[in-house]
Amino acid sequence: MSFYSRYSTAVQDFRRARRRAALQEFLQGIGGRSSRLLSYDEVRKKIGRGSLLPRGLRDVPLDAIVGTVGRYEDFNRQFLPRQASQQGRWAQVRLAVEGSGLPPVELYQIGDVYFVLDGHHRVSVARELGATTIEAYVSELPSRVKLTADLTPNDLILKAEEALFLEETRLDELHPELDLRVTLAGRYNEMLEHIRVHRYYMGVDQKRSNVPQAEAVEHWLQALYLPAVEAIRRLDLLHDFPGRTEADMYLWLMKRRHELEEQLGWDLGTEETAAHLWNRLYTKPGRLWDRLRRWLGRQPVPTQWRLDRGQIPSGQKLFPRILVPISGEDASWTAVDLAIRVAHQEAAELRGVHVLASGESRESHKVEQIRTEFQRRLEKAGVRGRLVLEQGNISRRVEARSHWSDLVVLHLKHPPAAQPLPRLLSGLRVFLSRSPRPALVVRKASRMQHALLAYDGSRKANEALYLAAYLANAWGVRITVFSSRERRITEALNLQKAKGYLISQGVEAQYLSASGEAAPGLLEAAREQGCDFMLIGGYGRGNLLEMVWGSTLDHVLREFKGPVWVCC
Repeated sequence: MSFYSRYSTAVQDFRRARRRAALQEFLQGIGGRSSRLLSYDEVRKKIGRGSLLPRGLRDVPLDAIVGTVGRYEDFNRQFLPRQASQQGRWAQVRLAVEGSGLPPVELYQIGDVYFVLDGHHRVSVARELGATTIEAYVSELPSRVKLTADLTPNDLILKAEEALFLEETRLDELHPELDLRVTLAGRYNEMLEHIRVHRYYMGVDQKRSNVPQAEAVEHWLQALYLPAVEAIRRLDLLHDFPGRTEADMYLWLMKRRHELEEQLGWDLGTEETAAHLWNRLYTKPGRLWDRLRRWLGRQPVPTQWRLDRGQIPSGQKLFPRILVPISGEDASWTAVDLAIRVAHQEAAELRGVHVLASGESRESHKVEQIRTEFQRRLEKAGVRGRLVLEQGNISRRVEARSHWSDLVVLHLKHPPAAQPLPRLLSGLRVFLSRSPRPALVVRKASRMQHALLAYDGSRKANEALYLAAYLANAWGVRITVFSSRERRITEALNLQKAKGYLISQGVEAQYLSASGEAAPGLLEAAREQGCDFMLIGGYGRGNLLEMVWGSTLDHVLREFKGPVWVCC
C-alpha cells in the first residue's frame, strides 16, 4: 500500500475518532457529566504535596490516564481528538505506529491515575487501535488521598477536602486501616470541626490549656467515631442508605443526636441515637418482614441487653441509662434511692422524669422542690443525672421515655388487683405489658444482696436468668433459683437448664423446687431463704387465661415486700 493510501486511511481514522468525540460530548452534556480531561495543575494544587519522584519506565494502563499537563482542550476524557487542527499530527503518529514504532510517553502520577506531560497523540492513537497499556516514563507526586480512574471534577473537590483532613489529622498514617471516605463536599470539614470541639472540651475537662492535636484526634476516634461505626455495623444501618459510607452515617448520627438532645432534655450516647434510627427504619415499607418479625418477638429498640445474652464481657455494664419517674410523694423517693443504688453499681446516668399534673406549672413550688431534692440526692451519692418535665398521661409518657433507657425503676403504689376487671385496668400491669425495657418495681427499700429467681423455662424467664448471672458476677449478688410446675419432670428439666447456664457463667447458686402453684411457693422460699429482692419474667403476650385468672407476677407484686425486677 502506498504512503498516500496509508495516510488517507489514517486521516479517516482521525475523523471517525473526532466524530465520536463530538457525540460523546453531546451525550454527556445532556446527562450533566463532563467529558473533559482533568488538569494536572489543578489536581496538584488541591491534593498534591512534596516534589516529583522519578519512577522509571513502566507499562501504564491506558484507562488510568485521566488528565493532562496543559492540553485539556485538545482531547476528551477518552483521549479522542476534539480539534480539526490536530489531523496532520494525529495521522503522522498513526503511520509511525506501523513503521518504526513510538517512543515512550511521559506521565505524571498522583495516586492511581496519570497525567500526560508529553505524548498526547500517542496515547490517543494507542487507545484508538485498541491497546490496553502504553510504555511511559513516570514521575510520581506524593499524595495522602487515593485517586482512581473514575475521578470527576466534582470528586476532585471532595478529594481536596480529604487531603486537608488527612494533613491535619494524619489519620492515614496513624490508622491506615480506617476507611474515612465521605460522599458529599463539606463533610470532611464537619469532621474536622468535631475534632476541634472535642479537643476544646478535652482541655476543659482535663484542665489543660493546650491538648496536643494528635492526642485529641486519637481520643475523638476512640471515644466517638469508632463506637458510632460499631453501632452502625451492628445495626446494619447502611442497608437503607446505598452509596453512603460509615463516615457519612457517623456525621448524620451526630447531627441527629444534637437534635434529639434538644428535644428530650437529656445527653444521649451515640448508641442511643443509632438505635433510634434503627427503630425509624423499621417503619419503611421495604422492612415489612423485619417489622412483623419484631412485633411477633416483642422486640424493642436494640440495646446490649437485648442483642447479646451470652457471655458478658468483663467490666461491661448492662444498664448505663436508668429512668425513674418522680411524683414527689415519699414512695417515689424510695424508688429514687434504689435507682441511685443501681446507678452507682452500674456507673449509670439517672434520668428522672416528672409528669406534670393538669394545670401544674413548670415553675411551681412543687416542681422546684422535686428538682432540688433530686439534685441533692444525686450529688450526695456522686451519681450523674438530670430531671426532665413531661405533660400528658403518666404511663404513656414514662413508656415513651423508657425507649431511651435500659432500665425503668418504678415505685409500687397500686399493685394489680385480685379481681379480674380491676386487674386488667391496672396501670402498672398495662405498663409492664408494654414496656420495652426491664423494670425494677419498688415497694420498700432494700440492699439487694440476695435475689430469688423465678424460673419456668419461658423466654422471659430466660431473660431473668441472664440478669441473675450478670448481677452475680458484676454485683456479687447471691442467687437462689426456684422452679414450680405441676409436672415434676418439667420442673427438673427447668432447674437443670438454669443450673447449666449459671455454671457456664461461673455462678454458684442454690436451687429449690416445689409442686403446686408458683406464687405461694415463691413467697415462702423468699421468706425462708431471706431473699431481699426477686427476679421474674414479665407477662405473657396475649395469654387469655393469665388475663382472667391472674399471673404469678400479679400475685408477687401484691404480696412480696421487696423490689421485684421484671424482665418485660
